[in-house]
Amino acid sequence: MKRIKALPLLILLPLLMGGCDRLFSASGQQSGDSSDAPPPVTLLFQFFGDKPTDLDLVIREFEKRTSDSLRVKLETEWDAPEEYKQKIKLKLAAGESVDAVFDASWMNLNQNVAQGYYQVLDKYFNNDDYPGLKKAFPADYLDANRMNGHIYALPLTQLFHDIELVFIRKDLREKFGMQPIRSMTDLERYLERVRREEPSMIPLALKGERGFYRMFESQAKQTNYRASPTALSGTGVAFQVVLSDDGKHVLGAATYGDPASEYADFPAPLNQPDYFTQVFDQNVAWNRFVQTDVLNERNALLLLESGKAAASEGTVNDWASTRQKLKTAVPGAELEGFVYIDCQRNREAGCIGTDYRAWNDLAIPVTSKQADDTMRFLDWLFQSQENHDLFELGIKGKHWTEGVGGAYYTTSESSDYAFPAFELTWNPYLSRIGADVQPEVQDLLAYEADPASYYRLPLSGFQFDPAPVKTEIAKIQPLANQTMQVLGSGLDLNWRESLAAMNKKLRGLGLERIREELIRQIQAYLDSGGT
Repeated sequence: MKRIKALPLLILLPLLMGGCDRLFSASGQQSGDSSDAPPPVTLLFQFFGDKPTDLDLVIREFEKRTSDSLRVKLETEWDAPEEYKQKIKLKLAAGESVDAVFDASWMNLNQNVAQGYYQVLDKYFNNDDYPGLKKAFPADYLDANRMNGHIYALPLTQLFHDIELVFIRKDLREKFGMQPIRSMTDLERYLERVRREEPSMIPLALKGERGFYRMFESQAKQTNYRASPTALSGTGVAFQVVLSDDGKHVLGAATYGDPASEYADFPAPLNQPDYFTQVFDQNVAWNRFVQTDVLNERNALLLLESGKAAASEGTVNDWASTRQKLKTAVPGAELEGFVYIDCQRNREAGCIGTDYRAWNDLAIPVTSKQADDTMRFLDWLFQSQENHDLFELGIKGKHWTEGVGGAYYTTSESSDYAFPAFELTWNPYLSRIGADVQPEVQDLLAYEADPASYYRLPLSGFQFDPAPVKTEIAKIQPLANQTMQVLGSGLDLNWRESLAAMNKKLRGLGLERIREELIRQIQAYLDSGGT
C-alpha cells in the first residue's frame, strides 16, 4: 500500500486547487558546542484527552536523537474533552501564557480568532528558514484554510473526511447467529439481541459531547443549503442557511426552535422545520441502547475495547487501534464496522460534501512571547519522516514497525502510545497508513482518498467573521451547547418544547443580531462572486 504522503500529493492537491506532564528538553539534530547557545526556552502545549502511557519513553528517545541546537523544553497539559473548550476560553480571556493550543472550527477557533486571541502565522510558511513547514504545508493547502486572508493555525488533517461508522463485536454477532450488518434495521436488531442476551453489557456506547453524531442526520446532498451535519461554523448555534436555486441569494437562515415562519420562504422540503429536526426523534428512540451516564462519557471506545460495550460510534481511523485493544483485552473477540451513511457504505461517487478545510488546528495565543521558538519546534517535527513518525507513532520497533511502501504495522505495545495525532501531527504528506488493517478498512481509506468521492459544498469558500457579534455569540453559545448535547444523545423526550424554550432565551441574548450578521456576510460573499 502507498504511504499516506504519496496519496495526497497526487490526489488531494487537485481538490484544494479546484494535568501537567513532565518537563523535557528538545533540540535540533545538529550537534556541537553549546557554550555560546542561548538558554533553553520552555514551551507549554495544551491538548485534550488522555496522556499516552509511553509519552515519557518517546520524550527520552526524542532527547537522545537531538542535540542542543534547538534549545527547547516542552510542557504539555492534558484536559478532559468536556472541560477543554471552556478551560481554553477562560485561559485566553484571562491572558494566561500558553504557547500552543489545539482548537478547531467545531470548538472555538472562529470565535477565538475574532476576539484576537491567536497570532497570525503567515510569515512562518513558504519560508526557507522553516523548510519543514514549507514542505508539509504548501500554498494550496494553506489557502484553503485561511481566515480573513491569514493563517492563524496549523491545519491538521490526513484526508478531507473520516468516514463515520458503528463498531460492533463480530464475535457476538456470530454468536447470535446473525448475518453481517447491512442496514440500520440490522443494527437495531443486533443491539436488541445484546440487550436481551448480554444484560451486563452496554449495547451502544456513545461519547457525551458527540452523541449519536450523524447516525440519523439527513443524508441528502446539500447543493443549495448548509445545515447540520455540515452547518457553517462560528455562529454560536447552528443555522440552516438556504440559497436560491441559482445560488446567488440568501433565502434565509433558520435555527433550532424557530417558528415555522422562519422556514416559510424555503423550497420544499426545506420549508418544513421537521426536515431538519426529525433526527431528535430517532435519538430518543435509540437512547434505550445507550449508557445511562452518557453525558459524562469521555471515551466511549474504551467501553468497547474493554469488553463493557457491544458497539460504539466512531470513525474509520479508529479501526486499527480499537481492534488491537479489544483483542488484547478480550481473548477471542473480533471487531467489524458498519458504515451508517448509505452512499459511503456503497462507495458511491460524489457522496461526501466538503469545503476542503482541515477540521483540526494548532494555534499560538497572542499571550505567548515565544512564537518563533514554537514554530522552530514544529518545523523540526515536520522536517523529516523520522521526526514525524516519532511523535505520531512512537518508537520504531516498539510501538510500530515499517511495512511495504511506507505503511506501518502495529505491535503489542502500540496501545501504550496512543497519541491523538489529530491534535499535533496529522499531515497529508507525512502521516502513514496502517498496513495491518483489515481489507475493508483499506478499501474505505482508498475511497475517502479518491477525489471522485467528494462534492463541493455550497459556500465552501465562505468563512463567517464573528467579530461584529462576538458578545452575542458568547452569551448564546453556552445555553445552545448544553441543550444540543442533551438532545444529541436522545435524553429529552419533549425536545420540541425544549428547543422552543431555548430559542426564546437565545432571542433575548442576541440571536437575531447574529442571524442578521450571518445573512449579511453571506450575501456580500455571493455578491462578490463567491459560490
